[in-house]
Amino acid sequence: MARLNQHEVERHLGMRAVDPQELAWAIAGVVHQSQFTSELQVDFPRADSPALTLHYFKKGGLRAIVPGPSLTEEVFNQIEQKVRATLLAPAAPLVHRMVLFAHVPTEGYWRYRDKLVIRRAPDEAPRPQMVMGEHPLVFEVKFNSSTDWQLRNMRALQEPRQLALVLSLLIPGLTVPPINSRKHWMLDATPSAMRSVWAQETYFIPNFEGYAEELSSKGDLPTIEMVAAMPSGVSADQVLVVPEDLEQKLDAFRRLDGDDRTRLLRAAYWLHHAREVWEISKSAYFLSLVQGVEAMLKYPPHRERCSECRGHMEGPTAYFRRFIDRYAPARDEQDAGERKARKLLYQKRSDLTHGTSLLSADEEVGLGWHTPKPSYEYQLSSEAQRVCRRAIIGWLDEQSSMREQE
Repeated sequence: MARLNQHEVERHLGMRAVDPQELAWAIAGVVHQSQFTSELQVDFPRADSPALTLHYFKKGGLRAIVPGPSLTEEVFNQIEQKVRATLLAPAAPLVHRMVLFAHVPTEGYWRYRDKLVIRRAPDEAPRPQMVMGEHPLVFEVKFNSSTDWQLRNMRALQEPRQLALVLSLLIPGLTVPPINSRKHWMLDATPSAMRSVWAQETYFIPNFEGYAEELSSKGDLPTIEMVAAMPSGVSADQVLVVPEDLEQKLDAFRRLDGDDRTRLLRAAYWLHHAREVWEISKSAYFLSLVQGVEAMLKYPPHRERCSECRGHMEGPTAYFRRFIDRYAPARDEQDAGERKARKLLYQKRSDLTHGTSLLSADEEVGLGWHTPKPSYEYQLSSEAQRVCRRAIIGWLDEQSSMREQE
């Protein structure tokens, strides 16, 4: 074939218009082999004689597509046809339906524009026989699908799960099931047949359809109540409620640019992860909350340094404290108890981050509940969850206010 230069290859494959991961998938579907030469480079099919080489930026995103010596006209035409047929073709909207869990039952229906729905799970959905537990709900998201089933499934794991993570930040007690199921030793407590079973973790609803043409209608379901302040505890008859400004917060998230959106999704991930590890490690729980805020921090490219030791004048703890104070200010500046709790929050963050301590519940040297330290650390963890979550949401609220003033 007449050798195409890099610019022509990038133009024919729509590099600026397609998702980098999807482009790599399209190339792999034709070439069937790849070699990861470094964290920023992948060669198709191999490094010693590539047909195409993809180069990435350190923060993600595709930097270049370089044609190699083994690129033939036949192979390039197949790749271009696949890209045009799947990635550059108009995307048909489709609804992905998945199960999320809440700490209380969901009995109603809530819709956000023509984008997503939260609704009661069908009657045949298994439910926990207790007040607090992983109560199922159906989460529906309209996304840009594809006629190719593999690409459709890939896209169903992106935006829908991202929005689910954001909702887990905005609605306390909401959890997103993992993509990869795990296996555990489980207890079969059947009367007269109690035994341990090595079983796969999963949740199944009979006849549940993962895809639909449109978001479901409300039908006879009541509207999920919207409240000014989310409940802090759980009562016997409590059902899921949502913040009254949830629509505005979702609007704000969807308007975020690439970098800010990525930071918020990482923060939401860490707060969600904190709930997942609570039963395993209280220290990991605390650190995950802190990581949620750390993910939001923006360091200037050239931080001021000390003229003598050349160390940075302000470290991560100072940036962490400033973010918390700005977006989750103290409820009462005169409250000595709250000031002390915040000081200990910053100190405990530093101790855990640098590995100089664990929370006493993780030391495994005895129950220790006859001393005040475990109880106080539990209160500190509760304060960390409240403050870190409020700070991240406060940042999102500021983005919404800034947009309204423009």
